[in-house]
Amino acid sequence: MKKLFSWWQDGAKKFWVILLLVFCFLLLVRKNNVITWVGAVFEVHAQKREINALQERISELDKGIREMENDPDAAERYAREKLHFCADGEDVYLVEE
Repeated sequence: MKKLFSWWQDGAKKFWVILLLVFCFLLLVRKNNVITWVGAVFEVHAQKREINALQERISELDKGIREMENDPDAAERYAREKLHFCADGEDVYLVEE
């Protein structure tokens, strides 16, 4: 039995074993661990990309609103092109692109 634990007497080996155990605990066991941190970083980057895309969409919609407020024909053009409205007696043909 004494030979089994004789390696434990070396101070450097003791240090590395304890360090490995602490590292494994921090890496895998706790709820707030390194893997969670890495996942959070990826989530933050994905959310920033989504925020930028939504801000661009908001800018496009604001531009459309300003255009419709300033140009009286813009609302009719939007209704015909996007919503496929038509006046009485008109035929509408939709061409898929």
